[in-house]
Amino acid sequence: MASLSLPRVLQSKKNNLDIEHENLIKNMTMSISKALSVQEMPIKVKHVRAAIIGTFHSKGGHAFWAIAIRQPIQDNRIVAWKFCHLLHKILREGHPNCCQHSMRHRSMLTEAGKLWGHLNDGYGICIKHYTKLLVTKLEFHDRNPGIPGSLALKPGELEKIGGGDINFYFQLAVEIFDYLDDIIALQATIFNSITTFCVSSMTSAGQCRLAPLIPCIQDSNPLYDFVVRIMFKLHANLPSDLLTGHRERFRTIFHQLKSFYNQSRNLQYFVNLITVPKLPDAPPNFEQQSDLGNYQAPVVVMPDSDPMEHDTESVVSDSLIDTTEAAPPIPELPVNHHHHNNVQQAAPPSAALSKQVLELERLLKDRDDLIRHLQMEIERLTNYVKSLTIEQRDVQHRLEDQIAQLNSHLTDTRAEVSNLRIQKEELELRAQSAPTLEQKAQAEEERAKASEEKFQKLKSMYTQIRDEHVKLLRQTKFHEYKISCYRQHGEIGKQLAASSKAASDATKAKEELRVQLEEIQQKQAVVEEQLQQSSSEAKREQEVVVEELKAITEKYETLQSKFEEMEANRQAEIAELRISKERVEEELSTFQSERDALQTEKGALESSLGEIQQERQELAQQYEDVLGKLATLQIKTDEHSKEEVALQQSVSQKTQQAQELVDKLDHLQREYESLQQRHTELEAAKAAQEQQFNRIHEEDLLKLDSLQGEMDLLSAEKDDLLAVKEDTCAQLITLQTESSQRSADFDSLEKDLKNVIEQKDHELEELRAKHQELEEKYQSLDANMDRLLAEKGAIESDLQDLLHQQEQMEHKYQDALETIKSLENCLVDSKISGETALRTLLEACIKSSEKLTLRAISENEMPGAGGTPTYFLMIAEELQEVLSKLAIVHENYLKDNSTNVESLARKVIIGAHLLASAHVQGMSICNRSANIECGERIAEEIKELSGSITGLFQSLQKTSESANVSEKITDLKTKLQAVTEMIGDLSKQTDGTENLGDLVENELTSMDKAIEEAASQIEEMLSKSRASDSGIKLEVNEKILDACTSLMQAIRVLVQKSRLLQSEIVALGKGSASAKEFYKRNHQWTEGLISAAKSVAQGANFLVTAANKTVSGGARHQLDLIVAAQEIAACTAQLVVASRVKAPRGSQNLAALGTASKNVTQATGIVVATAKDCSQRLEDSQDLDLGSLTVHQAKTKEMEIQVKVLELEQALQMERMRLAAFRKKNYQSPVED
Repeated sequence: MASLSLPRVLQSKKNNLDIEHENLIKNMTMSISKALSVQEMPIKVKHVRAAIIGTFHSKGGHAFWAIAIRQPIQDNRIVAWKFCHLLHKILREGHPNCCQHSMRHRSMLTEAGKLWGHLNDGYGICIKHYTKLLVTKLEFHDRNPGIPGSLALKPGELEKIGGGDINFYFQLAVEIFDYLDDIIALQATIFNSITTFCVSSMTSAGQCRLAPLIPCIQDSNPLYDFVVRIMFKLHANLPSDLLTGHRERFRTIFHQLKSFYNQSRNLQYFVNLITVPKLPDAPPNFEQQSDLGNYQAPVVVMPDSDPMEHDTESVVSDSLIDTTEAAPPIPELPVNHHHHNNVQQAAPPSAALSKQVLELERLLKDRDDLIRHLQMEIERLTNYVKSLTIEQRDVQHRLEDQIAQLNSHLTDTRAEVSNLRIQKEELELRAQSAPTLEQKAQAEEERAKASEEKFQKLKSMYTQIRDEHVKLLRQTKFHEYKISCYRQHGEIGKQLAASSKAASDATKAKEELRVQLEEIQQKQAVVEEQLQQSSSEAKREQEVVVEELKAITEKYETLQSKFEEMEANRQAEIAELRISKERVEEELSTFQSERDALQTEKGALESSLGEIQQERQELAQQYEDVLGKLATLQIKTDEHSKEEVALQQSVSQKTQQAQELVDKLDHLQREYESLQQRHTELEAAKAAQEQQFNRIHEEDLLKLDSLQGEMDLLSAEKDDLLAVKEDTCAQLITLQTESSQRSADFDSLEKDLKNVIEQKDHELEELRAKHQELEEKYQSLDANMDRLLAEKGAIESDLQDLLHQQEQMEHKYQDALETIKSLENCLVDSKISGETALRTLLEACIKSSEKLTLRAISENEMPGAGGTPTYFLMIAEELQEVLSKLAIVHENYLKDNSTNVESLARKVIIGAHLLASAHVQGMSICNRSANIECGERIAEEIKELSGSITGLFQSLQKTSESANVSEKITDLKTKLQAVTEMIGDLSKQTDGTENLGDLVENELTSMDKAIEEAASQIEEMLSKSRASDSGIKLEVNEKILDACTSLMQAIRVLVQKSRLLQSEIVALGKGSASAKEFYKRNHQWTEGLISAAKSVAQGANFLVTAANKTVSGGARHQLDLIVAAQEIAACTAQLVVASRVKAPRGSQNLAALGTASKNVTQATGIVVATAKDCSQRLEDSQDLDLGSLTVHQAKTKEMEIQVKVLELEQALQMERMRLAAFRKKNYQSPVED
């Protein structure tokens, strides 16, 4: 019976929900594919409507995206453009979860926009702007989940979303401006492409470009209404200067939006599709709140579609209202016809009992179905609770991220406050040191002025002295003229003596005046230098102080502005946290409502469970009634002895069934208790989730309070900084007053300087008499002239020496040029020789590569040789020779001082190729080896060999390790020899893979012979039975042998189909190789075929033996025949599986093999059913004559039968255990012939 029900179990049955889901996906795929066609025409409304309805059926956008990402969006520009239009419609009119489900695909939209943005045919730039608009729309709805995708809000909902927070409205206005900018950019690009390519709006190409403007108009109209109301609210709560940027941006968007509407209104294409709104001539005046009362929101009107479409939409909307999941249908169990037939065959007195038992079974089935239905409902509820917990966890993570951001902002503000404190202290120190700097600057300025005035006076005195000196010279000349006159005339000598004395006094006075003048000039030079230094230093210090003050004040102002911005951002973040808090509270309320709904569902489930318990009690009562009736029947059996035996069988069956019913009731009771326990666990988990959520919510509130306290501290520090600023301003005022006092002191010092200058004038008058000493100065100048002439002669002699040295350097330069030319000639010669050597080396490499290539081509002509131990041994032998030659060539290369490169390069290239081939072939042999342990050992040796190979090539590359090359080659040869010996030993160990092809053919041939012999033996047994038996035994034997004959015929057909499929597999998989080579490559599959063929042959022999026993031995050998039939069916199933492993999916032979396998299964079931029926008939023919027995004899016979039943049950249990052990052992070590 198990073999009969196996195909039914294997068949995959789908319920109504799966079929409905598949139909939905199929229809949605067809609609989206038709909507995204490559034809340049607008999307049809029915396709868009079907996609929108699909989002409501799938409760989101996952199904839409699963279909859309398979469309050629990045291959065709028309498809990409229509996809953007369709996605815009889905986001507007689809399920509310579409925006949330589409957030993960923003990167795909951005990449598509970048890809098509490089295309300059009109569609590329339009697609780029459209994808940017869609990403902006998704981010806008993600930041504002209260605003639906259609942007349709009822009156008062915008204020409810904002919650009276002016920061939220400020930010929302900026986001709406960005949204409108993207819409305006898209429409400008579309109209520009239409005018550039001269496309008409009444053609399909023009309509394909203009169709997306309809959802753009539908989006821009409510956005304009939102931003107008938000601007009036902002102007009512904020100063007008703060909103200047908002007003300018709104004015620009207003004019662009108005021109967009006017341009769209003039197109004939939009006349029947949409009523474009009309904006006023001038934008609203937000500074006058009275304009809000005169404001009228623009309206967009979409004309109604035809009546048929409207009816279908109403039906769809009605069907979309109830989005709850339908309860899974209660499956119907098949009726047990065999048991029904047995009941009909029972005696007439037990008919009522059988009806009651059937009624009990029906009730139990109904109860099982109800329990299964309740389990499915509980599973659905648990999944829903899990989804709620996941959403709650996401909200918790989001709040934690916001708190972390606030903490980071708080640390930044603390750092800035500490910086402000440090700068404040520096300002205080600078302010304290500023008065001393100003005093120094003023003192230096006064000194500079005094020295400058003194210099001017000295200069004027010098001019006066020079004039007086000229006058004195003239007087001396006049006196000399007088003396000469006196000498000529010989007059008085007193006047001469007086005049000579006066001349000597004049020269002395002149000398003294000259000395004083030099001292004054030196003092004046020193004073000028000091004055210049002090004035420059004072000016620099003053400029540094002024610049530092300016920088500090600017930095203070920037920090103050940053602090104000941070405070505004902090307020905005606090507002966002409050909004998120309200959102969490709303979600908590929805969670509580859903929890109440779950409670009600729990009550309903408990009531249904109570009904089930009541039905169980009723069933128990009916069971007790049945037991009572059975007792009465037992009394009647004593009175009616003739009917006792027949009724005893029915009563035993009914008691067994009743016991099964009791067991089922106990099982149901346990299931109910487990469901109750699971329900309590779910309630506990739910309560724990609620406690965790409340705890997290309280922690968030505490963190918000702590943040508010820190904000208060920051505001206090801000007030302290403002006070410090006021103090610094007061100090600057005091500094200005002190500077005015310093200017007054400067005036007094100037007066003192004037007095000093007058005194100096008197001193200069005393020095006028000493002007004659200036003549000596001219004499010193003459002496200096002579000295300079001497120095000039010395310099000329040095110049002659330098010219001589220059001539010597030129001779050396010519010699160096000659040596350079000789070196260049040598370099050219060496380059030519190097090029010839490189050319010879290149030719050697090319020849070696050519030989290797020809060798590989010749090897490819023998594909079966690769991967065999023989081929590896041939490569290894050649490699040993090449390595020996490589060692000799390398030694010669070292002896010749690296001149013989050609032979070394050839040997290295050939050796590398052979090493690589040996490595590849060795690993191939390891992978194909049936002896896994030996293959692993060889693989380890090959890995060590690869390490030696890398070491050898490293030694060949490095000149420092050239002495180790011979050792590395010797080591490599020893390891290669070890690998060669191991592979040679492996080739000697014949694992049977070489003869797998012949073995498969032999086993299949022997299987065919076994099947033919089994069929012929069954026919012989049939003929013998007809000759020797008669009556019921002949009829039974004919039925059994006919069933076995049909089974053998089905197996013969199955084997033939299997042979055809195997031939097809070998023909497709062998390629250019032979069939035996294919079997050898796939030795595991081949061994499976061999094992299956052996099992089928053994099963055929076993079936013949069992049939012979059954025909000759009677009813006690019927089980042998059943077991043999099931065993040969299992063997054929093994053969089918072994044939199906490598079969192509679309093969006709594979389908024929499946049909033959089903026929074998049916024939096996017929054999089993025939054997059971014939056994029953033989047992009925051998029944005792119960009428001749007394009551005592019948009771004794009953006890003997019960003892025999117990013995048989115990023997059956033992045989089952032996069978399990035998199968386990047979699985571990399969039986061989």
